[in-house]
Amino acid sequence: MHLITNVIKYAAVFTFLVYPHAASANDADTEFNRNQQRQQQLDNRLIPDVDVRLGGDLPARAPFKLGAPESPCMAVQEITLNDAPDEFAFIVPTLVKQSGFIPGMCLGSKRLQHLQTLAQNIAIAKGFLTSQVYIAPQDLASGRLKLSVEPGRLGSIRYEENQGDAASVGRISAFANKFPNQSGDILNLRDLEQGLENLRRLPSVAADIRIEPGEMEGQSDIVVSWQQPRPLRFNINANDAGSKTTGKYQGSLALSLDNPLGLSDLFYASYSHDLGHKASYTDAEGITTGSGTRGYSLHYSVPVGHWLFAWNHNGYRYHEAVEGIHTNLDYNGKSHHSNISASRVVFRNARHKTTLGAKLWQQQSQKYYDNNEIEVQRRRTAGWAADIDHRAQLGWGSLYGSLAYKRGTGMRGSLKAPEEFNEENDIIPGTSRMKIIHATLGAAVPFQIGRHYFSYDGEIFAQWNKSPLVSQDHLAIGSRYTVRGFDGERNLSGERGWYGQNNLNWHYLPEHQAYLGLDYGRVSGLSTRGLPAQKLAGAVIGLKGAQALGGLLSYDVFIGKPLSKPAHFQTERTTYGFNLNYSF
Repeated sequence: MHLITNVIKYAAVFTFLVYPHAASANDADTEFNRNQQRQQQLDNRLIPDVDVRLGGDLPARAPFKLGAPESPCMAVQEITLNDAPDEFAFIVPTLVKQSGFIPGMCLGSKRLQHLQTLAQNIAIAKGFLTSQVYIAPQDLASGRLKLSVEPGRLGSIRYEENQGDAASVGRISAFANKFPNQSGDILNLRDLEQGLENLRRLPSVAADIRIEPGEMEGQSDIVVSWQQPRPLRFNINANDAGSKTTGKYQGSLALSLDNPLGLSDLFYASYSHDLGHKASYTDAEGITTGSGTRGYSLHYSVPVGHWLFAWNHNGYRYHEAVEGIHTNLDYNGKSHHSNISASRVVFRNARHKTTLGAKLWQQQSQKYYDNNEIEVQRRRTAGWAADIDHRAQLGWGSLYGSLAYKRGTGMRGSLKAPEEFNEENDIIPGTSRMKIIHATLGAAVPFQIGRHYFSYDGEIFAQWNKSPLVSQDHLAIGSRYTVRGFDGERNLSGERGWYGQNNLNWHYLPEHQAYLGLDYGRVSGLSTRGLPAQKLAGAVIGLKGAQALGGLLSYDVFIGKPLSKPAHFQTERTTYGFNLNYSF
């Protein structure tokens, strides 16, 4: 009997070796993609995005023009800077534009005073809070007005030792990697914002700064108030974002260590596992074949001035029980993904911030039937990626956008994709040397109607391919992370496409909101040719928020419905979902 069972199993394995794309009703690549989406959500929870703006207390800039002609006055042909550092070269062109100055204008004492005040405000608006711009006594008979600048410089950066544990303060102050400026540099508010972001990036840290006079004339000291009651954080998560086959309910436990080396660095380790509601079959011999998922992830990141360096690694394993006539099979797979990245803030002012980033990555996956690897489905790829990210805080709300390019190479022993072996010389459906462009655009707008507070937030994500793509690199839509309203058991995928999410939120209590979501997406590409319209639309209504209960409990519960889909696309008529997270 065991011989017959083994023969049947090996026959099934042989079938999938010959026809590897018929591997499972629940495509394994979908399982890998689902895990990557959950991994992205984990990173968002444990590595919160921090955006510090310190210019909120500065006076608003009013329209400024020079007053009426005066007497006595002197004709001035040009305005220049008198031996000022290059950092202040912006003052004169901005001053001319904002004041309405034209060559030959006659300037008296009031106009000169107005120009000096405006020049000082221009310097402050650029973040030079402690620098002085003034008009020194001079002879205007030459027709040239010279502005003088006395740069305000940084004296020292010191941490208040009476705040919290002295040993912890000593560790954070031992390394000068948090602020991009050093003693003697011209003091600029933008550098202080960057330093404060580097300190506040750790959720267990409370940090603030103030400026005090330095020991030397023209210098100012930065005094940092820094507290970290506990460096350890725990995060527990439960959701129903999994598959009915491998585990509808998923859970994870993460341990984060903030500032382990005194560098404002962050380390976390997480473990995930299914929580049940999965397929399981028992054959005639009483042998049970089960399903399930498990995974882990590791992260470390450290800031150095305007730079942020990070390392990530995660692994994933799944088992899917496949019911047969005489025997059941364990269709399973595993994947690993690693990357190292560096990003730098290349521009920031009171409203805008631009970041450039680069990454080296490697990933591999293998699939099995029982303990027999399906070698033609083995993948090992590596390459690099580059991105640019921009964020803007405007008077009516905020905007953000990013553009990224991902390239596969032959580094780190990469294997050619199975799709590249094509004896007929047809167009290959995929390659390990992929070329992919990603773009994201989002907005958030708060508003008020009567006594009620509302907000709108929306995001559009798009993908373009400049090479054939394997299924793992396709854009897949039809889940809570893309187009909501669908159960996520199936998806539409293609080499290129886009989706948009829109939320109208009612903030009925502080930290609690009800929301209505409307999403749409479509995919296209070589793999979708000849198929019905590949587009989805869906809607959700839900509640989300956070409540302090010892730690912080956050929740998101929703009901969704599909609004538009291809006729062949199978999904529940109504979907229900939840995501619970507790951190302490």
